[in-house]
Amino acid sequence: MGKERIFNEELARIYVCEVLLALEYLHRKKVMYRDLKPENIMLDGTGHIKLIDFGLSKVNVDSDNYSSGSFLGSHAYLAPEILANKSYGMSVDWYNLGVLLYEFLVGQPPYFKNDLEELY
Repeated sequence: MGKERIFNEELARIYVCEVLLALEYLHRKKVMYRDLKPENIMLDGTGHIKLIDFGLSKVNVDSDNYSSGSFLGSHAYLAPEILANKSYGMSVDWYNLGVLLYEFLVGQPPYFKNDLEELY
């Protein structure tokens, strides 16, 4: 997403809608993305988003009670279920979408601290 730190509402809406469509597609294919953040979004030559870095994705997820026992993801983007080490499902991607929208409009995630202990 380049050099921009804050987007106006119209541009944020467009990008979030495109991410929403990408997540819907992945979820239909039973893929949980789990690492949605600005660094994992690129723009193609026509200005449309492309998700990259599927390293934390989980395939063949068909339950809302998935639990890997893994504490993974970007610190400021971790869903409450993951932080609490509880079972989770595709909803973590929707939580991340909300965090992403907030960051697009404000310039940083809603729960951002440099000190990880304080963040958690």
